[in-house]
Amino acid sequence: MSASQPAAIADPSARISSTRAAALKIHQAICRDFDVDGAILGPDPGVRFNYRLWRFIKGYLPWIAWRDDLYYLQCQGYWVLANWLLAASPQDGYAAAAQRACQQMVARQRADGAWDYPNPEWKGRVATVEGTFAALGLLETYRRTGQDEFLQAALRWHRYFSQHIGFMDYRGGRAVNYFAGRPGNPVPNNSSLILRYLATLAEVTGRASYAQPCASVVDFLLSVQQPTGELPYVVDEPRMLHFQCYQYHAFIYLDSRDYYLRTGDERIEPLLHGVLRFLSGGLSPAGYGLYQCRLAYRTVNYHTAAIATALHCSADVGLDPQQVASYRHQSQSGLAYLLRQQLPDGTFPHSRGDYRWLCDHRRYPRYLCMILYHLLTL
Repeated sequence: MSASQPAAIADPSARISSTRAAALKIHQAICRDFDVDGAILGPDPGVRFNYRLWRFIKGYLPWIAWRDDLYYLQCQGYWVLANWLLAASPQDGYAAAAQRACQQMVARQRADGAWDYPNPEWKGRVATVEGTFAALGLLETYRRTGQDEFLQAALRWHRYFSQHIGFMDYRGGRAVNYFAGRPGNPVPNNSSLILRYLATLAEVTGRASYAQPCASVVDFLLSVQQPTGELPYVVDEPRMLHFQCYQYHAFIYLDSRDYYLRTGDERIEPLLHGVLRFLSGGLSPAGYGLYQCRLAYRTVNYHTAAIATALHCSADVGLDPQQVASYRHQSQSGLAYLLRQQLPDGTFPHSRGDYRWLCDHRRYPRYLCMILYHLLTL
């Protein structure tokens, strides 16, 4: 798909064709550039100083062989889920790619069930998001193949999660902790992911008890949602209210919707409706996802992918057809913009307008896998 072909989005059949073609090009690029024996390795914006400045220096000096290949479990999880969306049978090449990635996750899992955080700045930490995405990929691969090693690895993570991460009480509900052994204010995005994870675990294993904490997690999320539909990035930290708000709300919506579709828990419908209402202001007139509330000059391509996907997936959550049609119309604008950003080699540059005038030209496999997965769910 070249940058000169965005108009195909108007026709639904053309949209399917163009998005799948773009997804296949991303898949080929990831296999070519980042796949090492099933592990997806590559650079990442990271945290702290690397995120704020160093990544831009690396991007503007591409001829230097930067030694920054990192192994993110979130990346592997998206990669596994995307490959299963592409797989036509449990024996084809996409299924094989998913299984190789899961074998790498099993091999890298610690004896206690956790995985180390990849960034040296957070050495020694165990992040809820990282292990949970690994578990989602492992559970899907177990569901597709019946191979017990993948289920056992997912259960080891659940034991670690239960014993070392767990939940905190907040406003009559319960919010998941961000790290093992490091208390802090709740981050709603993590709690919505846990809803998806626990509902998936209960469904795959046939043990409803795994989803028992979900009711109190829903209570927490509903308690912190504002009348606008927005949830704070970090609860009780006013300066973090709007941090990268639209992309985080896209993930909150997609994870909570997944939970809703698996469980039928109607109590979460108001949260879904409110988040969609908030997300409807998350795309610029040009179609790109806004980086943050009232911040129109900065855009990140995977943000646009997540926002467009969330708006598209607005059916089946109790909305009237006219409202769904409106959200999907907005989604098409975001998708058209996104497809125009794809480079001839199948990848996407990360961002533009950082600090108003910087761009991050590097290709990050974690975010390419996110874009791949979201295109395949449209």
